[in-house]
Amino acid sequence: MLPAKRLLDEVISSLRTVIAPAIAEPYPKSQAFMAAVILEFLSQQVTERSDIATAKHAALESVFADLAKLFDSSDAANVDGDNPEARLCNAIERLYARREMLGEEIFTSANRRIRQALRELLDQDLKIAAPKKG
Repeated sequence: MLPAKRLLDEVISSLRTVIAPAIAEPYPKSQAFMAAVILEFLSQQVTERSDIATAKHAALESVFADLAKLFDSSDAANVDGDNPEARLCNAIERLYARREMLGEEIFTSANRRIRQALRELLDQDLKIAAPKKG
């Protein structure tokens, strides 16, 4: 996902260099340029929230640590990869693929922990709509 500021900058650039110049009539053309100005002002007001990325990273590292404890030496929790979200997807796939082998108790515990982590990730994504506290 693109950071909000970069996304706004791309829209502003498109309005100024592609959309507005393609419009022949003066009123709609000036509206396109004004939209770019308004979005530029909005872009200056947007502050990136590094706390979200930090919290998401912590949630993912925590779930991997907990899954490693649940699975002991099983490789189901130790999925290789640089992208933590892809690692989590792989862990979920492997969890369901090995459900019978793991047993219902371990499967349920791991599934609950993964769901908790997914909820934490969703909560962080929803913070974008709320102002940063403090």
